[in-house]
Amino acid sequence: MRAVWVAVAIAFTFTGAADRVAAQELPPVAPGPGDGPSLPGGTEVSRPLTPVEIPPPEPAKAEPLPEGVERVEEVVKQRCQPRGPLGPNWDGMELLLWWPKAAPVPALVTATRTGGPPALSNPNTLVVVGGRSLSDQAIAGGRFTLGASLNDSQTVGAELVYFFLGSRTFKATLNGTGNNRIQSLGLPYTDAATGLEAAFVAAAPGVAAGSVHATTSIRMQGAEANGVANLWDTNGFKLNGLAGYRFLQVNEGLTVEQRRFAAAGSGTIYDEFTGHNRFHGGQLGLNANVKRGSVFCEVTGKVALGQTFEVVRIDGATALGDFVPGGVYTSATNIGRYTRSAFAVAPEGTFKLGVYLSDSGRLFVGYNFLYLSEAVRPGDQIDRTHTAANITALNPGGPLVPGDRPRPLFNSSDFWAQGFTIGLETRY
Repeated sequence: MRAVWVAVAIAFTFTGAADRVAAQELPPVAPGPGDGPSLPGGTEVSRPLTPVEIPPPEPAKAEPLPEGVERVEEVVKQRCQPRGPLGPNWDGMELLLWWPKAAPVPALVTATRTGGPPALSNPNTLVVVGGRSLSDQAIAGGRFTLGASLNDSQTVGAELVYFFLGSRTFKATLNGTGNNRIQSLGLPYTDAATGLEAAFVAAAPGVAAGSVHATTSIRMQGAEANGVANLWDTNGFKLNGLAGYRFLQVNEGLTVEQRRFAAAGSGTIYDEFTGHNRFHGGQLGLNANVKRGSVFCEVTGKVALGQTFEVVRIDGATALGDFVPGGVYTSATNIGRYTRSAFAVAPEGTFKLGVYLSDSGRLFVGYNFLYLSEAVRPGDQIDRTHTAANITALNPGGPLVPGDRPRPLFNSSDFWAQGFTIGLETRY
């Protein structure tokens, strides 16, 4: 017990001494050599460190893109702009399958089965070439359209259109040699002196042997340059108006060629008639488009007013030993080139039905009708009334009757072409 009290007394004694030492103020102590600022690693410095200001990095300069490469932002901005009624640009390609109006061909070649002259006055005479077109086959072609908007709202634009029908030639060949069904072949005409029907014999037993070839040809093309303006655009319905220029060209030919073998002379006789028509005019039109879902229906109507420049060429020759101008339907009285201009109207109607393949592409089929009110066609230029003395094959080298038949007729009529179309159009 006494030892415990001794330990407690010693503990109080040391605690009081520590409190008195802590309460006393200690004098300031001068800094020593090792008490100043130092760098990492313990190296002393003579003065305190000052903060160093580091300049911010300069922004990187954008390098110019190669010529012709647009920035992504500009492309995105352009494509995200709302598309107007016409669209920024458009083009179209179409396959055409059209039937032109039948070429007029008068009675050019006749035949008999029982003998006798192949004149139309003979009841046994058949018309084997003429009275109808040589062929009614369709002609393939193409049409191409290219357009662009001229304002930011894409409501006014311009477009170019070109179409063509491929050149087609139709031929009928008749051979009077060794043909049991045909006893004679001839080219009929009306004698100007008597007014009666007659015929130039191309092939007949005991007279001559040979063949007759009748050929027609046609080529058609056209172009347009139009301004286009959107007139109405709401609820899947668009109505556009157009105004511009139209060009239309129709060229046709008709040839009758004989290959004749006779004691009086063998060789070739041919007659050729061509009609060239070039229409120029201004046109107006409307285009209506109805869309329901991905299906659309489109109707276009146009009408052009202008002039048709018409050219008729007539030529012929007889080569039975010597070459002499003029055949059977041609002679010095009508051979030549004849021209004139005439007022004409050229309306066109188109119907299309198709589907949208995407927002910018569509596929369609349709029907097209194109009309020209004034045109010269080869078959209308043949004068079947002749003065026998002016038929070179009957009177080779003989004197002509000047100013007499056959004459250049320069007859005109209308022309049309119609058919189907299938195409693809894109707007971008």
